[in-house]
Amino acid sequence: MSSASGLRQPKDTNKGKNGFRERHIPLNAANPDDLAISRHHFAQYVLASKGSYNGPSLKELKATPNAAPVETLAIVDDKIKELRRQHQEDIELLTAFQAAEYRQEVLSRYNCIDDSIMGVDAEDPVQVDYLAALNELYNDARPMKRFQHDMDDALSQIRYSYLKSLLPLLAQRRQLKSRETHIRRQRDAQFPQSIEEYHNIPDRDIQLRIARFLLRSNSEKERMMDDYGWVWRAVNPLISAFKANEGFKNEIVESVKVGQASDSRRRSTATPGWQL
Repeated sequence: MSSASGLRQPKDTNKGKNGFRERHIPLNAANPDDLAISRHHFAQYVLASKGSYNGPSLKELKATPNAAPVETLAIVDDKIKELRRQHQEDIELLTAFQAAEYRQEVLSRYNCIDDSIMGVDAEDPVQVDYLAALNELYNDARPMKRFQHDMDDALSQIRYSYLKSLLPLLAQRRQLKSRETHIRRQRDAQFPQSIEEYHNIPDRDIQLRIARFLLRSNSEKERMMDDYGWVWRAVNPLISAFKANEGFKNEIVESVKVGQASDSRRRSTATPGWQL
């Protein structure tokens, strides 16, 4: 049977080129060749296994708002997972179809053998030559190279269609990851300038990071500043408020204690991860 490792390798002259036609080229319907027949057969299989497209009508598309849905990293990841699942299913269906086709082809060729002529007269050169020619024809047909090539072509076409859909999604995922990293770094580089700004931080983890920073020594503060892109002129106002306001200092100490207790509970029930 066909396999990815056993596919026919491309010629050196075709390296770097797209061997699949991207546009429709009409074939001679009156005198179809083997290629046209095999493609028609494969098209029938695709329609039978995948069905036809019943999407919205042109009128419905025109009535649809032009605003496209926002693509998030989670949505793109789901699309990639679904595409890979569907491709695996397509390969399994194609393999089952090819196996059934191969079995039918072998049975058909076997049934074409005329057992009545096996007992030929060895003294009759006409019968001997006829049987030899028949056996030669049968032996030449047994490997069924054209049938194997058709199977390879079908697998290659399915994989090409899969990769053609997958590669743009992978590129989109890289872009979204890069964007999220950039936004996170920008957010991490921001530092509250007052107690009020600290209280207005919506993300509890970021608040806890700031609280831990305020309790660190100067050398540890510098390491965190290097990690998050903070500078002294940005952190000094809150450090001064922390030193001058006893109530705020107690709040920070209590916040870190609660955060440490929460981290301990998470570590006891989950795999240890990155800590703020």
